[in-house]
Amino acid sequence: MVLLTVIGYPDYSLTKIIVEKLQATEVGVYDKVFPDGEFYVRLLEPEKITSSVAVVVSTLYPEQEKRLLKTLLLVDAVKRSNPARTVALIPYLAYSRQDKVFLNGEPVSACLIVRMLRSAGVDVLLTVDVHSLRVLECFDGSSINVMVSDILVKHALKHSSNPVVIAPDKGALERASLAAKQNNLEYDYLIKQRDRVTGEVRYMPREINIEGRDVIIVDDIISTGGTIAESSKILLRNGARRIIVAATHGLLVGEAVKKLESAGVSKIILADTLGVKHDHHLIEYADISSKLIEELNNKIVLSGK
Repeated sequence: MVLLTVIGYPDYSLTKIIVEKLQATEVGVYDKVFPDGEFYVRLLEPEKITSSVAVVVSTLYPEQEKRLLKTLLLVDAVKRSNPARTVALIPYLAYSRQDKVFLNGEPVSACLIVRMLRSAGVDVLLTVDVHSLRVLECFDGSSINVMVSDILVKHALKHSSNPVVIAPDKGALERASLAAKQNNLEYDYLIKQRDRVTGEVRYMPREINIEGRDVIIVDDIISTGGTIAESSKILLRNGARRIIVAATHGLLVGEAVKKLESAGVSKIILADTLGVKHDHHLIEYADISSKLIEELNNKIVLSGK
């Protein structure tokens, strides 16, 4: 039998869920901030971690820099307690969008973050719908990216009729494809079209006719909401009956929700990957914990990888 411990800060709701569903031993964390602003972390029962598979549950939003540093401190403390293996379950990986050098002089922040986690003592990194798989190539250890767009779209089906899954661009096509195939739906993505006479630019589904149908837009991150709002307006103008958004990480910065509502979005389905939940009549959260437990059990705990 594998001895399993779960360690995480109490301000992240997923920690308790993982403990209960894995039937694992929870190791508490005491943390404080010194008068000069530096963080202090201490495991309350470090002896429980020794020789166990230690799962550190954390997320890196909001307050990305603070959460990153506290996660690194926590991983280091866990590693010093001599676990058999240290797993970091980090559903939202901050700074992952800078996964390559776009302009000379830039850092590759995504690689830096995962290398820091590895250096702190993470043996296995488990993320949820990371922005680019290129990020995980920088991690010198085992890594698992859990896709949950199928769960989000299944939840969205409660609010739709005659639906079709649409990716806002080709980059999100894999998420749309997974969600559609798992739920026996059609899928497509938006492409740019320019009228050769008028010069007007518009975005249209590549192949599927959406007239009179409900459209479920699938993406990984909603930040300011600009891309999804524009896509929603275009789809409604081209005959879509209703727009439902299914996105993994709902940052929803500033007036993002208001922007989406004004664009005609009728429902927003999100995963619980962040350290914050938004309370709004348009927003619902889909439970992804069962899929995370499945990945932890099958690919980490039981396999010994």
